[in-house]
Amino acid sequence: MIGIVLTGHGSFPKGILQSVELITGEVKQAEVIPFEEDQEKLEKEIEQAIEKVDAGSGVVCFADLAGGTPFNVCSRIAAAKEDVRVVGGTNSPMLLSGLFQRALAIDEFVEIILKEGKSNIKEFEMKQKKIASDEGGI
Repeated sequence: MIGIVLTGHGSFPKGILQSVELITGEVKQAEVIPFEEDQEKLEKEIEQAIEKVDAGSGVVCFADLAGGTPFNVCSRIAAAKEDVRVVGGTNSPMLLSGLFQRALAIDEFVEIILKEGKSNIKEFEMKQKKIASDEGGI
């Protein structure tokens, strides 16, 4: 099973995990690493979390912002590890989808969650009904 590390600024990682657990129940083999201020501490905690959740199928680090400090720290760590992937811009549909795909090969897993995350970004549009005009008679 693919291990999961959730990281991001402030309470983001804890909040998104709590949100999906309302739907899925307790998530196993997952670690939450919030980033507050200390980048060195963050790096150590992420390295420890990766080791803890890696059961041999690889680990995906989910970060809140692509290019943010948690994403960049995860990317540096992943560059030295063959079986670690990093995803930025994490959203609930992406994470939910991933929780049900953890038996897949890691690259297939990442491909699926990226598609799911992107396809669930929507804007609400109010569609107006066309009203038939009765001007000019029958």
